[in-house]
Amino acid sequence: MASNSNFERDPRRIQELRGRPIADRIYQSVFGEAISIQRFSHGEDSLLDRHFAIDVQLNLPNGMILLGQEKFLSYKYASFATITVEYEQNFHTGEPGDWFKLAPQFYFVGYGTRNWDDFDPWMLFNWPAVVLATHDGDLLWQLNQNKDGRARASFKHSKMRDAPPRCIIASSFGRS
Repeated sequence: MASNSNFERDPRRIQELRGRPIADRIYQSVFGEAISIQRFSHGEDSLLDRHFAIDVQLNLPNGMILLGQEKFLSYKYASFATITVEYEQNFHTGEPGDWFKLAPQFYFVGYGTRNWDDFDPWMLFNWPAVVLATHDGDLLWQLNQNKDGRARASFKHSKMRDAPPRCIIASSFGRS
């Protein structure tokens, strides 16, 4: 029970929970207000997260679904404006991260504003198009190690603005 309590108090978990209503507003603006949104807990629904890095399911009014991963990042990193994907869970041991299992239909990356009332910038990616653009060499990534606190993960990143148009469902770039 204590470990679950510690998980709920983790700053990354708190940041995730703060970002959810902001992401929900964006999803509704892109896909329509009639969608319903279901997030997967780390308990009974963890199969999708564990094997395919799926965090959220959007249920469309026509009965179809979209599965996604969400990345809600800190204001202090917003100037980087990158899409990031965990490459290794632990760069000391080389344990593979989400890069090797990520299988959503969309990937959302948003940087929280100072007051966490919006994301700026944010981008909603068509993940299969990102995978193919990466395979084709049209989207290039750099490897970096997480230097924030106790994290041991390494990650790959690419500038949001470098994403080919076919990879982007919607974004904050170009909004008035």
